[in-house]
Amino acid sequence: MEKERKYYQKLIKVEKDYKKQTLNFLQAFLGGGLVAVLGQTILTIYNKLLKFDMDTSRLFMTLTIILISALLTGFGIYDKLGQLFKCGFAIPISGFANATVSSAIDYHKEGIILGIGANALKLAGSVIVLGVTSAIIVATIRYLVGIIIWILNLKMYILKIQV
Repeated sequence: MEKERKYYQKLIKVEKDYKKQTLNFLQAFLGGGLVAVLGQTILTIYNKLLKFDMDTSRLFMTLTIILISALLTGFGIYDKLGQLFKCGFAIPISGFANATVSSAIDYHKEGIILGIGANALKLAGSVIVLGVTSAIIVATIRYLVGIIIWILNLKMYILKIQV
């Protein structure tokens, strides 16, 4: 019995390397920060130098980040940067571009239609489905909360009139 207990204690003992965790956090923070600085720089270039309005600048900044991510994935650089900067480099826009281009690269030998066309969104498709589902759930909750607040305000208004 004691032997089993020691074995169980050994299994559940978690050794945490806080130095490594801290380094991973800092790398992710730095990677995400670099992507954010790059995005802000691109936004400023479109807005101030090229004189686009802010909405157009945001659109072109997003498209530029997607293009850069796709090119880095195609040249094999994005994976190396992802290893260096951990999850900080896989923010939604660049991560989505990486997933799409990676799938297209993996299946390009099967042809344009059956390879690239059928599999380009294979990895990113679940992200789209979960994102849309989450948005619907949050919007429904927000709508119901709005109705409840409206009803409570209506009751308060009615009570003020009766007093």
